[in-house]
Amino acid sequence: MIIWLASYPRSGNRLTRTLMYKTMGLKSTSDGFNNLPKFNNKHEMSLGVSGEWDEFYRQATKSKEVFLVKTHRPPRDEQPAIYIVRDGRKSCLSYSYFHQSHSSSPFPSLLEIVMGHDFYGSWSEHYRMWAARDNVMILRFEELVNASEPLLMRLAEWVRYSGEITPWVNPFEEEKRRAPDLVREGKIEWQSNDPAWTLLVNAIFFHFHGDLMVELGYVKLADVDEARRGVSYEILQLADISNRLYREKHKAEKLVIELQKLIQRYKIPTLSKCIGLVIELKKSIRSLMQHIQSIKSGK
Repeated sequence: MIIWLASYPRSGNRLTRTLMYKTMGLKSTSDGFNNLPKFNNKHEMSLGVSGEWDEFYRQATKSKEVFLVKTHRPPRDEQPAIYIVRDGRKSCLSYSYFHQSHSSSPFPSLLEIVMGHDFYGSWSEHYRMWAARDNVMILRFEELVNASEPLLMRLAEWVRYSGEITPWVNPFEEEKRRAPDLVREGKIEWQSNDPAWTLLVNAIFFHFHGDLMVELGYVKLADVDEARRGVSYEILQLADISNRLYREKHKAEKLVIELQKLIQRYKIPTLSKCIGLVIELKKSIRSLMQHIQSIKSGK
């Protein structure tokens, strides 16, 4: 059986995996085996599995043994999960810095991440997808930093662990020395003095995520209203339009991929005409993306 360790990026998944290993000796792996090179099968808390991910998934799902698997993806089955959530502002900001340090591309920008224009979607939507499940344990990043004995016991029960539990001592400084590009600050409280977190970013963030931030108790409704007043109503409208365009573009891209798979699979001569359609569709997508960028830049 797989128990998913799920989270939006930069929300405490690595911390959770460290905690499970340090307190219970439980190792874990990542979906698709797509761990970063410094972590993949080399870190002491990694299962070290290799081979084909699909085969591992099938075998682990059928097994009576519990396998802890990290994921940032949407739910793919009904197996149990632990979902780690963090203040969305900190997750988005940290995710943006992660992109900057691991990619030469300027995209996605912090604003795009806040709006959900990223492979993993938006912070709120990601949470909603996982939290809607019946067999999910929701954990706060803030709880994990200095995890209490009762929390460790809850976790042990959830993952079917009945062995000895070692008291949790957060190895933050050790982890930061080991992987400074992966471990940033580990702070709980939100601090608004980061120059990247502008009034525009703040307003757009609360425009899309204010409801969940209030629901999770990170802010009050008055804070959301104040943040949204930081920009004009027209800017918020443009953000909504941009989101709709992005979603349409995303749907179109999926259709292109499926069509290409069909063409490659059947290789039927009469389907050759579809290639022209794919090319035209790709041109339309590029045009749509240029339109989205022009909206974001205010042109």
